[in-house]
Amino acid sequence: MFLAVLCALAVLTAVVLYLRLRKREAPSVAGDSRERSRSANPSPSAALESTAIDHYLYDRCCRFMTERKPFLVPSFTIQDLANALYTNKVYLSKTIYQYSGKHFRAYVNYYRVMYAMELYRSNMSLRITDLSELSGFSSTTAFFQSFKKVMGEAPSYWCARMRRSHRSSLRG
Repeated sequence: MFLAVLCALAVLTAVVLYLRLRKREAPSVAGDSRERSRSANPSPSAALESTAIDHYLYDRCCRFMTERKPFLVPSFTIQDLANALYTNKVYLSKTIYQYSGKHFRAYVNYYRVMYAMELYRSNMSLRITDLSELSGFSSTTAFFQSFKKVMGEAPSYWCARMRRSHRSSLRG
């Protein structure tokens, strides 16, 4: 029984290695129909491997945004992020959209809004214009639009609600 399992495992390993080597081969003729059908319908293992790599890139991206806070620079671009993560911007853009459902600019603005909310919670004397500047927005208008898109309400209403909540927690 043990020998049969060992043989099956060896055969499976050989098949996986063969498929990986075959995947790396360049097509012999440009436009070869076999190559086109293979790339159009990747094998389940290739699709799973691709999904794992994409997910890993997205996790690295989120970690980089959270830890390094590059979004605080108003001129931050997808090329800057791609360079920092050692990937290309087209692949990165597709991966961000695939996992977050947001295009790059909306993805960055989400982090900026979350950061602005964090700033306000720690210092409720900040004005909306201060929050906008400190969180990396190039204009107060862009901040208002992004905040409303992310939170569903204007930043002034959210700030007022936070102040009321803070005062009531101090009294109670």
